[in-house]
Amino acid sequence: MNARELMQAVAEDRDELLGNFCAMLRISAVGPENGGEGESERAKFLTKLARDLGFKSVDVLESADPRVPSGKRPNIIIKLRGSSDKNLWVVTHMDTVPVGDLSAWKSPPFEPRVEDGKIFARGSEDNGQELIASLYGLKALARNGMTPECNIGLVFVADEEMGNAHGIDFLLQKNIFRKEDLAVVPDHGEKDGSGIVVVEKGIAWIEVEVVGVQTHASTPEKGVNAFEAAARFMLLALERLRKRFIVCDPLFDPPCSTFAPTRCEANGPNINTVPGRQRFAFDFRVLPEYSLDDVMYEVRAAADDIEKSTGARINLKLDQRADAAPRTEANAEIVRRLSAAIQVVRGLKARPRGMGGGTCAAPFRRLGIQAAVWSTSSQTAHDANEYCKLEDVIADAQVYALLFAGKNLDSN
Repeated sequence: MNARELMQAVAEDRDELLGNFCAMLRISAVGPENGGEGESERAKFLTKLARDLGFKSVDVLESADPRVPSGKRPNIIIKLRGSSDKNLWVVTHMDTVPVGDLSAWKSPPFEPRVEDGKIFARGSEDNGQELIASLYGLKALARNGMTPECNIGLVFVADEEMGNAHGIDFLLQKNIFRKEDLAVVPDHGEKDGSGIVVVEKGIAWIEVEVVGVQTHASTPEKGVNAFEAAARFMLLALERLRKRFIVCDPLFDPPCSTFAPTRCEANGPNINTVPGRQRFAFDFRVLPEYSLDDVMYEVRAAADDIEKSTGARINLKLDQRADAAPRTEANAEIVRRLSAAIQVVRGLKARPRGMGGGTCAAPFRRLGIQAAVWSTSSQTAHDANEYCKLEDVIADAQVYALLFAGKNLDSN
């Protein structure tokens, strides 16, 4: 088959794909942290579907979790043998965030609604679109007797939305992946499918507690105003950080490291009291060129200065830390292969880029695996009335099919 014939084979599965996609979306896969029962029922559906589609190698690896009724968090691995020894993985996730404010939904979030070419449901975009697209992209090869250029592995993981402990982190301990492998993690994308993420910023979330001495507002000199000390600390820390960490990288948008004060907690109900305690938080997204240790050094140094000048005590807690993983080079093999498939299907030149949010590509990059983050995204993930476009599902399935076939496609 040539590229156009393979793309047509994917398009012919449109109705079947839509039916199975909606059937999957009807099965809730919310994690136990948000009151859900996990991914077990959805995994049962997908395991049966993969076998019904003719895949012979379908394995389920389960991580023990007593918080869910089944006691297990399943991860599915579907394999199709290629004509070379190289492995190419597509890693998507089965779990979803909770529905949020149910009154904001125009239809039940786990009863898919198809309207104007869009599929409305929780998890339709994040990450159902790419899960079903990768599955049907591979099905098009298998059904037509085509051998992929690489060994293909589709991985449907659990627990992505709440930390990966029972999903990717669990699988990484099994030595399934090799340094020379290639990986696509389709958990972020542009509306036109033109962006391939090859690098991510480091992330630091910092909880700040400023402890002073409470007193009456009419005699502020008798206390230590925790609110004022917190304000002075916040401004000094931001000034120091923005002055030192000034490198920018045009791959990112925004191109520089970002240092943002975010949540601020109430410090008391009444106006006429100088507060003795103030809590707030920072969210930092730091370019890979910089160490988060150096960032934290500057924050602590600013805290020490304010402690000396005010008499307040400033406690810092690193709530989350994710050091930036090594880059996947812009001309890496996985980027070239993916770009070529996107060019044929979408008729556009994909561009390497960076992003400020973290994805599950980072663990692969830390292992030395070339990993690219790509999808076509409606950018409604986690929203009420989340949706994806059916035309994007089909087009992405075609991209996967061409990516999988690689050089084994006919040239005519």
